[in-house]
Amino acid sequence: MASTLPPRTWKNGYIQPTNKATWEDDAYYNTYDGDKAHYEKPKAEGPSTSDAHNALGRCVLRTWPTIHNGTNSPEGAPAWWIPAKEVDVLICGGGPFGLQVAMCLARQGISFRIVDKAEGPLLAGRADGVQPRALEYLHAWGLAHEVAEEGPILNSTMLMKDGVKLFHGPSYQSDSRYKGIHIITQGQLERIYIRDLLRHKAVVERCTTVDSFHVQDESIEERPISATLKNIETGRLQQVRAKYLVGSDGSASSIRQQLEIPFDGITTDIYWGIIDARFKTDYPYILGWSVIVSAEHGALLVVPREDGYTRFYTQINGDRAKQLAERRQARRTASMIGETRIHDHGISPDEVLEQLNKIITPYTVEFASAISWFSVWKVSERIARAFSSPDLRIHLGGDAAHTHSTMGAFGFNSAVYDASNLAWKLGYSAKGLADPQALLSTYDPERRLFSNRVIRCSGAYLRFICNSHQPLAKLRGMGEELETHDEMLPAIDGTTEGDQAWAREFFSRHAMFLLGMEPVVVPSLICDADAKGSTGNQLEQRPTTVLSGRRAPNPRVAFGTGHTTYLYDKMTGIAQFHILVFASDMQGPVRQSLVKFQHEAFGFHGFFNKFRGKDYLNVLLVIKALPHEIDSLWKWNGTDDLELLRRYATIIYDDRTADEDAHYWYGINHARGAAVVVRPDLWVGASAWLDEPDQVNKYFAGFMIEQTIVSNT
Repeated sequence: MASTLPPRTWKNGYIQPTNKATWEDDAYYNTYDGDKAHYEKPKAEGPSTSDAHNALGRCVLRTWPTIHNGTNSPEGAPAWWIPAKEVDVLICGGGPFGLQVAMCLARQGISFRIVDKAEGPLLAGRADGVQPRALEYLHAWGLAHEVAEEGPILNSTMLMKDGVKLFHGPSYQSDSRYKGIHIITQGQLERIYIRDLLRHKAVVERCTTVDSFHVQDESIEERPISATLKNIETGRLQQVRAKYLVGSDGSASSIRQQLEIPFDGITTDIYWGIIDARFKTDYPYILGWSVIVSAEHGALLVVPREDGYTRFYTQINGDRAKQLAERRQARRTASMIGETRIHDHGISPDEVLEQLNKIITPYTVEFASAISWFSVWKVSERIARAFSSPDLRIHLGGDAAHTHSTMGAFGFNSAVYDASNLAWKLGYSAKGLADPQALLSTYDPERRLFSNRVIRCSGAYLRFICNSHQPLAKLRGMGEELETHDEMLPAIDGTTEGDQAWAREFFSRHAMFLLGMEPVVVPSLICDADAKGSTGNQLEQRPTTVLSGRRAPNPRVAFGTGHTTYLYDKMTGIAQFHILVFASDMQGPVRQSLVKFQHEAFGFHGFFNKFRGKDYLNVLLVIKALPHEIDSLWKWNGTDDLELLRRYATIIYDDRTADEDAHYWYGINHARGAAVVVRPDLWVGASAWLDEPDQVNKYFAGFMIEQTIVSNT
């Protein structure tokens, strides 16, 4: 939400305005006899959401510091919170990435502490769009409904240049249940995350940072990281020991600087003035996502927000941009590399609104409310040369690892993808479930190369709309040297036809990437991207047409007679691998393969027992059958030959027609069946024919540590 909501009532069963909210009325905290309720409403505050204002006043947002401010609560830290001196993971930074890592660790039972230098969560502004892939992770964590229902979804796109419509139509959509980009403010997201941590008996330690750290001999110390925490208000120091340290402390990351990891890339000459407010306008496409370009005055981005608010990104160019560059250069320090927000810009909202109107002409825009947020940002395109320390004890993510243009909404979303990739690997390593050298070494290449593509994709988009000819940044690939890159897009020749050709090529190539659905595949022990057919022939039919390293599709299925939903609803959580066993109708030749698979999978020495069973391996049996047919299928031909599978697998009824069922989505051979291994972060790790279960065992043996088998339970 952008501002404090007025009082409301649900007395008629739906939301309506009212004069006074019941939560504010003392009468709702007393009996008729005057006895006070034991529960006391938390103390609320109403700070201004923006440092800059307009003639319509100030925008305020009700906050609840006793709930959201962690150790900086006016009432102090909760009585139940006792900070541990030794933890599995220490997280430095309480922005989206740090909070997401904390939530994922909490769900795995991993001990952690999370510190942040700010007094409380973000109040307003910054990130505002959530990609459907990010929402799929939030769904796995149990939070997607709260995030997806906050603001609008971007259903339409307008791309206009010098008054000519290059494109106007539906926004690109994915096959995810969440379809497209959903709008919610970063501050609201942080408050959702903080409430989640409270439910897990964890708080953010506010006004605190990691002052210094060093890694001791890990052959001697179980927790080799020794860190000094400093309260920046009191100066109080405390020592903490940890197995792992996560740097989530923003673009000016002190963790990255202490590791002496270069922040490769460039700082562009492009500035945005950003305003969140309600506006009065005759621009007819204000309720959709718009990119408006003026060759003379620059670019304008339009983002519809919740509660009738709109965000405008207005390019600041000409003399104003030169002044900003000179001012920034005069006060530049080493720690400022990668910083994007300009604090001493000297530009007023009215000046940005004037520039906005020059770009959007012949339409006009004027303020219709106080300003919810105003800021000036410089686009910085940078990536840490390494996301992990050589000893794999320290890992960077979020803005500490990468910063880029707003184009594509990757700021917040990349943090979700970083956290979903790193957190389960930290959990497995901290618990001794996997070889840390084998598993944690995959975080850097998987996430860094993805970030490289973000920089190049969003950078090309940015240069097109801002008429910039600055080369794309040189970035490190799989080797040690920095690499140049050319997106090889059509030349921009100043004609409408050339602009349209550029846009067609760009979006046809990057549409699914811009929704988070398309990864950058890095072959490794956990991504069997070079898998071939059983004879080793690349052209031979594979167990599934879905390639390893790609998103696991999420088709509609049935869980029983009265419950149809999506496959992902049985693939929730953080720590489990999901083994999708596709078995067609469980009859004919696939039955023989299924019997072989279950004996080698669930037998006493099978991979199910060796790699910790149902706690970490979620087996889903996907069958072409109706719920009332399952009993007869288990004992087909009068035998109970699938007793182990019946004991350990969850049944998924794939009862939709052949042109829309899960077997079709995954490209399954009905005569042979298949086992598809999906990682905890919902990417396909490997696949195998049902009559080759040893391939699944080989996959897990590559990085997981076998447990000593005592009994087949």
